[in-house]
Amino acid sequence: MSATVGDVLWDRLEAWGVKTIFGYPGDGINGLLGALDRAGDRFEFVQVRHEEMAAFMASAYAKFTGRIGVCLATSGPGATHLITGLYDAKLDHMPVLAIAGQQARAALGGHYQQELDLQSMFKDVASAFVQQASVPEQTRCRIEGGRGQ
Repeated sequence: MSATVGDVLWDRLEAWGVKTIFGYPGDGINGLLGALDRAGDRFEFVQVRHEEMAAFMASAYAKFTGRIGVCLATSGPGATHLITGLYDAKLDHMPVLAIAGQQARAALGGHYQQELDLQSMFKDVASAFVQQASVPEQTRCRIEGGRGQ
């Protein structure tokens, strides 16, 4: 099986020293969760009871370890629940990466179920660091021989 964008994402985060991810599953991030499962014991996935806790836990993780905190949520309302914890990290100048799902590119702009303008929503809390990848080519990685380059 060749690598997916999700596989390459986790490879990159592992190279950056990420070991722990706080998140709540949902269909908008199934590809990432599948790749995280394939990553085996390279990461610890802490499944929280609510997306807001994922962001607060990622912020606390950054505060107490000095490492980047990572939180993961699905699209729509799941992504909105990250905001308060991300503001906690921002106001305390803590490094936190938030990964959120989004509707399919073909559905964007059509008021599709749970579609939100996530780039606008995260703009204040993440400034110039808000990005969206809708197709694999936007991830700026090459996928050769089954792994990202």
